[in-house]
Amino acid sequence: MVGLVVALIAIATLAFGAVYPWAYLPLYAAVALLGIATLARGGVRPELRPFGAALLLVWVAVVAQLAPMPRGLLDLVSPRASALLNAFSVPFATGAVTAWPLSIDPRDTRVAALALAAFALYLIGLSGRLGGERLRRLPTALALFAVPLALFGILSRESDTNHRLYWFWQPEQGGADLFGPFVNRNHFAGWMLMTASVLMGGLLGHLERALQERTRRPARRIEWLSSQDANALIRMGVAVAVTVIALFWTLSRSAMIGFAVAVMTFAWLTLRRRAFGETRRAPALAALGAIALAGVAWRGPVRLVEWFQFPSELSVVGRLDAWRDTWQIVRSFPLTGTGLNTYSDAMLFYQTSNRDYHLAQAHNDYLQLLAEGGLLVAIPAALALALLVRAVRRNLRAAEGATRGYWIRAGAAVGMLAMGVQELVEFSLQMPANTLLFCTLAAVALAPVRSDVRRKVRGNIERSPSEGEA
Repeated sequence: MVGLVVALIAIATLAFGAVYPWAYLPLYAAVALLGIATLARGGVRPELRPFGAALLLVWVAVVAQLAPMPRGLLDLVSPRASALLNAFSVPFATGAVTAWPLSIDPRDTRVAALALAAFALYLIGLSGRLGGERLRRLPTALALFAVPLALFGILSRESDTNHRLYWFWQPEQGGADLFGPFVNRNHFAGWMLMTASVLMGGLLGHLERALQERTRRPARRIEWLSSQDANALIRMGVAVAVTVIALFWTLSRSAMIGFAVAVMTFAWLTLRRRAFGETRRAPALAALGAIALAGVAWRGPVRLVEWFQFPSELSVVGRLDAWRDTWQIVRSFPLTGTGLNTYSDAMLFYQTSNRDYHLAQAHNDYLQLLAEGGLLVAIPAALALALLVRAVRRNLRAAEGATRGYWIRAGAAVGMLAMGVQELVEFSLQMPANTLLFCTLAAVALAPVRSDVRRKVRGNIERSPSEGEA
């Protein structure tokens, strides 16, 4: 199972982030089949049924945007739709059709509905199959792909690619900001941000276990250095350092801010973690500091300070202009939106700034969702997000009796939080490969906790390193 999941992530990532139809359509089919297969074996866990129901509501709302309705009803539900469609759709403008859905481009919205269904099935189904040994194997398996990808990303950025991915593929849109297999360095940084968070969780799990072992057997420290646990800790530390350096190498401000949020969240979790104890928190906090320092030192502190101090006018003003124009779409389509995945089409008529290029994304996925979905989609989406947060918090509390299992789940949750921060000014999750990785993190954070671990938490029993974990 773990090998299949990482293989899907790797294939989607290497296929230019799966942004082309020849890549994302097979990906949607594969993740949907995997989700259906896992659900057929175990069903939906009772604690995830509210979240699953909320995801179903989101999908129903998107499908409702595809339902054809007479023009009179369309004008009543979405008063600005006819004016936009008269300029955008020839069949609508000429009267060749008597009915039209809420989406201004039903074909694009159908693709979005397909993606939503596939990833929802994958998330809910996979979350029930990642407990125990599978959960503990995932960070190592992911690192085996992430480390070479990080090194390749740095190499491709620093070499002359002639604005081509893999030195031969000409992207359909641009090519001046390539990084690794992604056409945009911010999207590569988002991928590394999520992955580094999971690996950091794995590292803290190994470290907590090592510190517990040192407390139990203080006279065997030299012997421990030659153990499998020590080797695993060192390997995970190297993997974390490489992925963090690659993240900083992108010079993505949004990803670096998201990483800072991740480090602070890990520090907070470390300080409140009873299993560390007063004397064992210092090494964990020092490890977090060393990880952050590695990224800063390799990219250059002076370069980073200048990069944040003097952002390009397009980076700041361009986003503010895009958000201003996007808000006009929200005001024109407050209830039903223009249709999921139709932002680029709507901006053909609502873009008033930066006319030298077309704004196909809002650079704020929350605002873009509101523009495309209106309250019809935004309300169930907000409900789904709230239920996801609640489910993850409950699962983390239940897993506090584990060591590696707790930290791997926590790392996945922190990765989702960090990505949520980046999405305030970016659109990394519109890349299908990044969406797949995000859903995998959600499944990891929601992975089932063994009943004996739950009993330890309820009974406030101190955990021994020799005991199993899930």
